[in-house]
Amino acid sequence: MQSYRLTINDDWFYLSGDYNVSALKAAMTAAVHSGGGFVDIFSSLRAQTSLLITAHSIVKLEAIFADDLPDPIDTTPPLGHSYIDDDYWLD
Repeated sequence: MQSYRLTINDDWFYLSGDYNVSALKAAMTAAVHSGGGFVDIFSSLRAQTSLLITAHSIVKLEAIFADDLPDPIDTTPPLGHSYIDDDYWLD
């Protein structure tokens, strides 16, 4: 089964094979043409993320096999290199 890996700058997101990639591309293109805007995505683990897409964003969309998706039980974070640790607080 085919899935997708979306990379925005240095962060990556796994998308399910039934993700509407055409609508995602259209939303990102519209955001760039309007000078920048937020685009919402849902990862394969159903985590919702809002991404600020601008003309300076580096975007890569790869078709991958579902076998290459990380195991949800594994310690691999669902969202690229950026994730929040459990021991944080805001002042």
